[in-house]
Amino acid sequence: MTLFCFDFAGCGKSEGEFISLGWHERDDVNVIVNYLREHRKVNTIGLWGRSMGAATALLHSNRDHSIAGMVLDSAFADLRQLVGELARTHTKVPGFLVSTALSLIRGSVSSRADFDIYNLKPIDKL
Repeated sequence: MTLFCFDFAGCGKSEGEFISLGWHERDDVNVIVNYLREHRKVNTIGLWGRSMGAATALLHSNRDHSIAGMVLDSAFADLRQLVGELARTHTKVPGFLVSTALSLIRGSVSSRADFDIYNLKPIDKL
């Protein structure tokens, strides 16, 4: 058995300016899976991820149907839904203000990180 552990860019001891909660990190997983298949002669690959790692595994699995299995711990299903639930549970901020703030954040993330946070729905990849 080969075990390959890593930190995504922007996490842990890895370099990087920001994380994208799985959107761009799925490309990192793709590079690693390809490396293992090409250079380590690994043919059966399973993914384990926790939180953002679990969401990333889901986002990658849609692109690579040869993944043999996944262990997913605490993945979020839909970022927009998660933000709303966290705001309702942990704050007294009205929903319309949360939606407005998220729309502003969406524009900023889109211009800086080149992805739409409203498309961050790992559940859609199952």
